[in-house]
Amino acid sequence: MAGKPSKKKAAKKKVKPSGPARCAVLWGLDPSFGEGAAQKGAAVRQVLRQMGVPARTLAHERLGDSAAAACGLVGARPALAPYNGPAPDCEFVLLCGFNNPQVSEFIARSREAGCTVGPKAILTPANRLWPMARLIQAVNAEHHQLTD
Repeated sequence: MAGKPSKKKAAKKKVKPSGPARCAVLWGLDPSFGEGAAQKGAAVRQVLRQMGVPARTLAHERLGDSAAAACGLVGARPALAPYNGPAPDCEFVLLCGFNNPQVSEFIARSREAGCTVGPKAILTPANRLWPMARLIQAVNAEHHQLTD
């Protein structure tokens, strides 16, 4: 009786995940916040476009979404109900998938373009589940403590 031919299995290499795709989530940088915010937002989007980074504008009803969902991470789901709480009164940028040199490049390019955004954060394992409204408020409060 002949046995089944043995099949060689390809050696599986462990591959380190590359991490989430880069994107930036913007709050307070669109026409609904006034002409100045719209102009600054257009300049920030231009900087991001030059870096090859897609920009997402966060709508008020999505402020309850987790930071991961706002960045469009696979498996992250938006909040079940639209957000109906108070809107943060500031501008904000959440950078997703950026390493330190890329963050520095974004900051330098923003300065050159005259569109520096004060409160900003990087998506991390610690903040990925935070609702966007809470994250924006916390980062804004920390920014004011550091700059006052």
